[in-house]
Amino acid sequence: MPPGTAELPVAIVGSGACGLTAALMLRDAGIDCVLLERDARPQGSTALSSGFIPAAGTRVQREAGVRDDAARFAQDIQTKAHGTAAPHLVTAFTEAIAPAMDALQQRHGLPFELLDGFLYPGHSARRMHTLPQRTGAALVALLDAAAVRAGALQLNDALVHELWCDADERMLGVGYQRPDGRT
Repeated sequence: MPPGTAELPVAIVGSGACGLTAALMLRDAGIDCVLLERDARPQGSTALSSGFIPAAGTRVQREAGVRDDAARFAQDIQTKAHGTAAPHLVTAFTEAIAPAMDALQQRHGLPFELLDGFLYPGHSARRMHTLPQRTGAALVALLDAAAVRAGALQLNDALVHELWCDADERMLGVGYQRPDGRT
């Protein structure tokens, strides 16, 4: 890496919903991180979506009287995918999403609610979570504000273009370009 390069334990490429959530969970664990976003402000594809998030076994579901769990969610995914979804990935996702949603609500104030009157095709329980605004843009904006409050370092207009690795191919850092061409 170039001399004088700043050092942080984690670099997250992209400040969409996934990157911002990762930064929040890292900061909750006391781990410093930097978010490197190519655009002038965080958005990602989530900002263009409805912002609905499927999750099973959340506090929001329990409060709404919905009985659901990760195993049932995983089964719904496999049934809809005709058994072609990678089981280890389905299990990892369905087990991790509820604790993440609960943490975002309880520790970072995201006001999730259960979407009423809509059962996502292939799902056997109401599990679509949303914000009152029902937009992905609102979700990203609230995640971004929470990341700022949590102390996650954010660097916008930073287009990542290279990875720096050691002789054993372990990642040491990332190179990014600024709008003025500086790397």
